[in-house]
Amino acid sequence: MNTAEESIYASLFYGLAGYRVRNSLTSFTLSDSYFSECCMRCLQYQNCYSVNIRGDDRFCEINTLGPSGYGDLVDANGTWTLFIRTYVPHNELMFRATPGVGLSVKDSWLGNIIPPTAQDTCISMKNTSCSTHYRNPRVDIWESLSISQSENGHESQPFGILKRHIVTLELYQHGSKVAFIAFDGKDSTIENWFNSYRILNSSWSNVTPSTIYNYFSIKGHYECSRSFFVNTHYHNCSVDTGYMVVVDPPTACCPWENVPNKPQFFYSAADGTVTYQSGSTDLGTAEVMAVFVNIS
Repeated sequence: MNTAEESIYASLFYGLAGYRVRNSLTSFTLSDSYFSECCMRCLQYQNCYSVNIRGDDRFCEINTLGPSGYGDLVDANGTWTLFIRTYVPHNELMFRATPGVGLSVKDSWLGNIIPPTAQDTCISMKNTSCSTHYRNPRVDIWESLSISQSENGHESQPFGILKRHIVTLELYQHGSKVAFIAFDGKDSTIENWFNSYRILNSSWSNVTPSTIYNYFSIKGHYECSRSFFVNTHYHNCSVDTGYMVVVDPPTACCPWENVPNKPQFFYSAADGTVTYQSGSTDLGTAEVMAVFVNIS
């Protein structure tokens, strides 16, 4: 493999040392030109979006997108380097929260606590045997995923990629998406991407940047352990009204959040706000909450 060909493959992939995608499609032991050979093998598969390379023994693994358009779980692994194809649109699962596991969703997302290693089943948006929250280790380099503005006014693209990052929070019930909010992730942090001024689209027609909220943040109402909180109205517990809330452990300020098996994910099943008080006909409880980054 000559230098020119090496340069071509280097322009088609960007490397992230210390990461590996689980459950690859296939694997190979390669020759001395293992980087170029591994990349070339990837290009032979229609849905290949990345490769794992272990340089010590020239081992290559091919990663393909699943039927839902995103890859498998990512692990931090110092013996591997993950190479991702540039300009190949795909979703990356950054976080999957599971109800009833007793771990704060907010603190797991922000890295304040480290959940147990996620099972392979945590890739599914169905209610599976996943018994923890999955946090993609690439969340720790979140700000490197955003597009920054270069001095000459053109968008600089870290790792040679990315026209735009869209961050989407999605709620699932019985494996079907029941609600979502999409955000502009440009120049965001792991906390401020979830902000009303970044809203691009939502399954709720009135969840827009111009709507007035009394809470719209990941930290939410901290004293009551309400996180990922999109709320419009407080008066007393019986009329607390909004679009979604993660009821985290341990604190409960109102009877409606005094539920067993926290965390729980409440959302409005209507195209509008819902009152969280028990008995509200439009109050839904999701089985999975997921955060995706759409890379295009």
